[in-house]
Amino acid sequence: MELSIIFYHPKNPQNLQDVAVIAYSANARLYVVRRPGTDYRLESLPDYVRSNMVFVDSVEEVVKLASADKYIVLEVYGDKLLSEVEPAEKTALIIGAEDYGIPRTVLEKIPEPRDLVVIPVGVEGMSYNVVASLVMALYELKRGNGREKRARRS
Repeated sequence: MELSIIFYHPKNPQNLQDVAVIAYSANARLYVVRRPGTDYRLESLPDYVRSNMVFVDSVEEVVKLASADKYIVLEVYGDKLLSEVEPAEKTALIIGAEDYGIPRTVLEKIPEPRDLVVIPVGVEGMSYNVVASLVMALYELKRGNGREKRARRS
């Protein structure tokens, strides 16, 4: 599976740096939809991590660049569990802003096929758990959501 990670409007520069390192470690290209007026201060990141990041100004732009066969959106208002989702050969995993996630009006701009997956770490207002949510989702996707284990039991 070829994986891309899309981070929509990150607010906290440290979260973006953490996500950038995780994306690099997971061999996934990181696309960042810039939050207007935010300076991410990425000078402390190694060049090899920064070179794995692509900054864009809109969801429409990132969809064209990522050109995924399927989009998996992690959101507190998701309607599926990650274990219910089958990734495609070229999958984009989308995480949203720490304070407002991915607004439904933005979600509508992400093409089908897409799955809206509930994240287990939602709080009212701002959440700094976006990095933890991403790591859990990557773990599940990389291990195949346990599909192989379930298939062997059948």
